[in-house]
Amino acid sequence: MDIESLTGQVKAVVAGQLALTSDDPAVDAAGESILAALDPALKQMGTALAEQAAAEVAAQLTDHAIDVVLRDGEPYLVARSTGENVTISHDDLGARITVRLPEDLKRDLENAASDTGDSVNTFVVKAIAGKTKARNRRSRTTFKGMIET
Repeated sequence: MDIESLTGQVKAVVAGQLALTSDDPAVDAAGESILAALDPALKQMGTALAEQAAAEVAAQLTDHAIDVVLRDGEPYLVARSTGENVTISHDDLGARITVRLPEDLKRDLENAASDTGDSVNTFVVKAIAGKTKARNRRSRTTFKGMIET
């Protein structure tokens, strides 16, 4: 993410608005002070947005962990495999549910199962198990790492 250019755009808009307000040097000085004070807050907001994006991506990629890392002061999202392959026990597959699907979704489901080499049943059970694991993980989300300022 390029937080520096985004903060620069916000500061340029604020500076443009301040330029329209007055030709008074005192107002100009106050505006410069406001812009200087905004810089750390804008950078912190950018990092917070990166953390929110990481949480959203992690919720969708259940077999990956998404980390926010800083490189040269800029936050980047890094995806890494958790190595948690979803496995299911075929010993107790007695529970049944009926799901009504649109025909096109059913075709997509059959194609996806075929692409992975699973039956439709196994594919669906793995998908549900993965989502359930991700939901349980998300409820205890913690941030690990170091934040440089």
